[in-house]
Order: sequence, then C-alpha cells, then structure tokens
Amino acid sequence: MKMAICELLNFPSIPVKVTINEYLELSKDYSTPKSNSFINGILDKILGDLKKTNTIKKIGRGLIED
Repeated sequence: MKMAICELLNFPSIPVKVTINEYLELSKDYSTPKSNSFINGILDKILGDLKKTNTIKKIGRGLIED
C-alpha cells in the first residue's frame, strides 16, 4: 500500500485507476483472497482524502475522476 500511495503522489502521468488496479492485482498474488477488498477500501479512502486536500496532482486527460 505504501508503494501505491507513492505512485499516486509522485507519478502524475499514471492514472489513478491504473495504480489501484496494479496493486489490487499484486494483493491477489501475495495475500489472502479477502485482502483484495480490504486493500481496495483502504486505497479508496486514502484517494478520497488526497482529493479533499488537493494533495494529488495528476496531469493529462482523464487522469483523475471526480
């Protein structure tokens, strides 16, 4: 999850959905079957907080959704 947060914050050209999907796929390989839902919920909450504080800066068309 730390890597996903780093990617959200420091790689402005990678779309949010791509980042979250990458780390959900990793969780399927390296964690339990229920971890996928847990990690998705945590990353979604963190993304919401980053949007509220305008901390996340994505450039390019369609890189951040409301």
